[in-house]
Amino acid sequence: MAEPTNQEIKELLLAFEKKVDLSLAAMDRKVEVGFAELNRKMEVGLAELNRKMEVGLAEVRTEIAEVRGEVRQVEEKLTGEINRLEEKVEGLGKRIDSQEFINRGVMVTLAGSLLAGLAKLLFFPDRLS
Repeated sequence: MAEPTNQEIKELLLAFEKKVDLSLAAMDRKVEVGFAELNRKMEVGLAELNRKMEVGLAEVRTEIAEVRGEVRQVEEKLTGEINRLEEKVEGLGKRIDSQEFINRGVMVTLAGSLLAGLAKLLFFPDRLS
């Protein structure tokens, strides 16, 4: 077998280079198509995710509005209840004041009766009947 000449080696290298260039071009096309498909899928996925987040956010806002309304109702109820309780406490305070006055009168009368009985016992022992 004879040794290849420089010209034959150049032709072989050029043929090999062509095949490599064609293979690389085909791989570039496949990669570009793959990236385009991946990009499209990501855009669709992100759009769907964005839509779901907007729907969820709208639901959360609605629930917050409902809770605020319920809180206002509870506050109004509590304010009414507190006012009624304050009126009742004032009424009880007046009753207690009058009860204390009566109790003081009863205690003064009882103390006076005891003192009168004690005085009668000590100073007028012969009049015990």
